Parts: sequence; structure tokens; C-alpha cells
Amino acid sequence: MSLIVADDLAKSYGKVVAVDGLSLRVEQGNIMGLIGPNGAGKTTTIKIILGMLRQDRGNVRVFDQDPWNNPDIRHRIGVIYERAYFPAHHQVLEYLKRVCRIFGKPESRAREVLALTRLEDAHDRSIKALSAGMLQKFAVAHAIIHEPSLIVADEPTANLDPEARSELLDLILELHKKGKTTFLISSHILPELSRVCESVAIMNKGKVWASGNLEELSVKLGAKATRVSTDKPGTLADELKKLQYVNRVEADSRGVTVAANLGEEEKLYEDVPKIAKKIEAKIAGIESGTASLEELFRLAVKSGREGGSPQ
Repeated sequence: MSLIVADDLAKSYGKVVAVDGLSLRVEQGNIMGLIGPNGAGKTTTIKIILGMLRQDRGNVRVFDQDPWNNPDIRHRIGVIYERAYFPAHHQVLEYLKRVCRIFGKPESRAREVLALTRLEDAHDRSIKALSAGMLQKFAVAHAIIHEPSLIVADEPTANLDPEARSELLDLILELHKKGKTTFLISSHILPELSRVCESVAIMNKGKVWASGNLEELSVKLGAKATRVSTDKPGTLADELKKLQYVNRVEADSRGVTVAANLGEEEKLYEDVPKIAKKIEAKIAGIESGTASLEELFRLAVKSGREGGSPQ
């Protein structure tokens, strides 16, 4: 079941095009990463999903409803912003109790979320006394207090040090495991997303260029590659380019990275030794693997620059 369905969304601010024909699906129970550089249109997309902005073109459904100015949708979503702003002089526990009353939850829920976010010891502090990492955990506590079905996080780790980022990502994984809560996480910090996300949507210049899990994207973008270590990388690369089932070949000083079409990867293990023998090249090793999220993003952006279409 898709909790979020967006088709052909477009949004401009005057002459600046922020979102340009974007389509996206977020499945129930999934942790999806919305990745892309600053200016890719991620925040505008999130604001449309949250009903804070109205698109110029296209359709979006959240929980099968139009999110624009829809209070029902907002009550079913928790939001974590890049920079969390709360009343600075309020005490942590008392503020969360007020939020409980707004959502019709028992005040005991405030202590529950402090325990879940490991902030029990900070319950009597003022919000302004929290460190950056603790403040972002507090933002998570605020986002989950009404037990939402979907949590949207816009660059939640951008202003944290490495230790605080790691703790926050661990917390997201724990919350997902316990409640099967669906997450949509926007970020430009790619290594972290690969740690928590089950699928990703790669954005650039207002479009989603590719989406799916890492394995699917590796196949789509020709990044599920085989690495061949050899003493004649240039010559071997020229020969591999002649194979009809090969879609990408890149050579460097130590070897060749080659990607085959879906279902034809094993042919490389048969053909590479034969080609090496013909060109009198030594093969030190052949190994396959799935590309990193950074490599997938690079390939998706490259496809866009070369006139490719969103996938």
C-alpha cells in the first residue's frame, strides 16, 4: 500500500523552478530516503506532501487524500525539521504534556516518548539547555508523541556532529522496528541514508531520476558492476565494450569496472578469461558488488545531464 503517491508535480517560485514533473511512491512500512544536492527540490516536495504548499501542476495523495490544508493529514504525520524550533524557556516534560493534551493523548505518553528517545534524564531541563543532539532527539519525541503512521524528516542530521548523527539514525531504526512506522527522510548526506533506508528516490533539478532499493537501482543504472583487476586495463576495456550484453565499462590504472545487463552478469565470468588470454593480459581478480549510494547518485545525475529520462 502506498501512503504517498505523487504524479507529475511541479512548483515554481517566480522564475525559479523548484519541482519539475516529479513522481514518487512511498510504501507503507518503508524507510525511504529522498536524496539529492541542496537545491534539488527536496524541501519543496516535502512541503507539498505535508500540505504546506500547493503544487502548480500534478497530483499528490497522502493516505489517499489531498494533503493541501488538510488537518486530518497533519494529525497522522510526524515531522522532524532540519532546525527544530520550540519555546526555549519551557521545561521538556511539561511542554510534551501540553502536546499530549492537544492531540488528546494521556499525559503519561510524554514520559513514554522521553524514554524511547533516551531523554528521561533531561525531563526537568528547559528546552534551551539541550545540546544540538538532544534537541534533535526532542524533535523526534515531539514527532512521535501522537503515534503517527508516517514520519517525514527534512535533513534531520544536517547540523549534528558524527556521534549525534549516529545516535539519531539508530533511534530511527529502533522506532521503525518497534512500530513499523513509515519514514520519508530527505538528506544530502548519502552514507548515512544507506545505513537506514530500505529504498531511495534520487532527486536532481526538481525531478526523481531513479527510485527503488539499492539492488534495483544498481541494475537500473548499470551500477551492479564487476571489477576486473588486470595489467592491461585499457586493452581489456576496449574488448569488453564490444560485448552486446555490456552496458558500461570504465578503466583506470589498476583494472576495469564493467556492468552487464540484468540477468547476464554471469557471462562476464566466462568471457573475461577468454578475452584476457587473447590479448595476453594477466587477471589478478574478478569480483562483483552493488554500487554505493554515492555512485548511484552520480550515475542518476549523469543520466539527466546526458538527456536521459527519469526512471
